[in-house]
Amino acid sequence: MSERTVTKRSHPVVKKVRVWGKGQFTIPSEMRERLGINENTILEVFQAGKAIVATPEKITVKELAASVRKEMARNGIDLEKLLAELREGSHEYKTD
Repeated sequence: MSERTVTKRSHPVVKKVRVWGKGQFTIPSEMRERLGINENTILEVFQAGKAIVATPEKITVKELAASVRKEMARNGIDLEKLLAELREGSHEYKTD
């Protein structure tokens, strides 16, 4: 299996996926279902710093920022703390 679950304290579950030839990877099924991504769905992909963001529909920066803020608030994630933890690089990984 090419997916791994990543957990970090109270942060939401993040899936790790392997990048295959030609830069391909599999979006986990539960994410595809929640987002309505099907076999022929066209995704918009862009780079945000060192992150890759893919969205199944045209989304503005304002909408993306609002969505990220909402998810962070819903999950009790503090931006400064999250950034500090990402800089530390000490993450716990759980493999499937």
